[in-house]
Amino acid sequence: MASEDRNPSPPPIEVLDNDDDIEILQADLIEGTAFSKKWTLATLLKLGKEVEKEKEGKDEKEAAEANAHGIDISEDLENDLCRLWDMSTNMLVSKYLEEWKTVDILLDVIVKSNAPRVVEIAMGILGNMACSPPIALNFSENKQLRDLVLATLGSSDARTLIETTRLITTCLSMQASQELWLSAISIGEKEVFDKLCFILQSSTNCDLLHATSNLVDTVLDVDEEILNDWATTTLIQAVTEAHKQVIKEKPEVVSMLLHILNILSTTDTGVETLVETTESILPLVIGYISSVCEQDDVMSVRGREHSISSAVSVLDVLANTSPPNLDAVLKHNPKTLPHLLCILAAAKDTSPGPSEPKKAMIEQPTLPKNGQDSSSSPSDIASASQSDKKTEVSQHAPGGDEASQDSSVAEVSQNATVAEVSKDASMADVSQDASATKVTQNAPVEVDDSDDEEIECVAVVTKESNFLTDVLMEFFCNLLENHDAGTSDLISCINSCKKEHLDMLKQSLTETNPELLQVLDTKPSG
Repeated sequence: MASEDRNPSPPPIEVLDNDDDIEILQADLIEGTAFSKKWTLATLLKLGKEVEKEKEGKDEKEAAEANAHGIDISEDLENDLCRLWDMSTNMLVSKYLEEWKTVDILLDVIVKSNAPRVVEIAMGILGNMACSPPIALNFSENKQLRDLVLATLGSSDARTLIETTRLITTCLSMQASQELWLSAISIGEKEVFDKLCFILQSSTNCDLLHATSNLVDTVLDVDEEILNDWATTTLIQAVTEAHKQVIKEKPEVVSMLLHILNILSTTDTGVETLVETTESILPLVIGYISSVCEQDDVMSVRGREHSISSAVSVLDVLANTSPPNLDAVLKHNPKTLPHLLCILAAAKDTSPGPSEPKKAMIEQPTLPKNGQDSSSSPSDIASASQSDKKTEVSQHAPGGDEASQDSSVAEVSQNATVAEVSKDASMADVSQDASATKVTQNAPVEVDDSDDEEIECVAVVTKESNFLTDVLMEFFCNLLENHDAGTSDLISCINSCKKEHLDMLKQSLTETNPELLQVLDTKPSG
């Protein structure tokens, strides 16, 4: 490959002959970077010409076949496009690309190209550029871009869909651009909903299921109207099918799916749908709780607080809606309540107490929703304070803890040849601007040797453990309050737990709901 065919590293200053050479070199560099303007524009021009050539010399039958099955591109062009894709993680490069109307070129490529790899890279570059809030806002104000991106959710190419969902999620995560995308989704709501559910139900690509779950979770978490419209058995079925696919290969997606169910439990419509699909949901929720308790013991809940809280909140709705559902929970796995008491004990061990250090790293909440007063109707008897739960759910990023380990930052340039690009320029600031999606709000806190960092870390752990403890105590209080001594084996089940766990529950009830202690002493009928 000739040297002019790649994006060259700048020559050392000492080898340049004179000041004119230095000025020429500097004039070709994108400001603040070591990337070549000439190479960047030449690559875009080459891409445009390649797309125009795709249909040259083809009759209608050949063109239709290419459209149906896709075509390949040359290795040289693919390598250059991958380099450009990597470069776009640099916000200065993204700004330069936007100034040169690259968005129009890439949209034209997405519309016209029959090469899936080209469309994927074009969408990936747009996704990287959107990590800059000003660029994301400009994208969001472009109706043609919004419509085309949403239409691309119907693509049959998994890698294209991953980049498409990432772009939408990134724009939705930014306050300034959020409403424009929600409006576009609402206009084509059924079509968008059907496409997302189809992906969750039918895809075997775990990375795509991760990206799609993240998008669905984000949409539901920021728009209550869409949340009510999407709270259907179709979505529940899609979530359970996705769960079957990812449970072994990508456990962090399970956390995201649980969070989707948790969000549904914050509305009356969602509660009704969850209750209607109890039989489908129980294996997912109870299976996750059981997975936390290995050999009937919990080593630690640290790092899993959000996921466990989501599972318990959904189980609260299912178990406390009516006695038959409580019986279904107990029969599905008799160890569920002992497991939850075990988790409660572990959470209390992690949490030193209700008070927190003043200096704490508090998560920035997502858009809190307006609460609704709960009633005593069957549909929401399980959630005595639905409006509070809704705010709590919104305060935790989708997918919670495990999801942060595989956030969209890592996906920014997953298919590009990073090793080659790193020869050409420093990528030191790549990750700083590529972390727009909500999932990163709950990234693990790194602790160094400083006392301040340790205090902050302890504060975060305390906050999360206290939150999980509150969710679990609410669950057990709801069970005892709604208990009908003549219809279930609840008391026998709780009293069969380990003595230290039962004593811990009684102590907690003494502090919070002493009137429920007498329920534990009730002798089951018969």
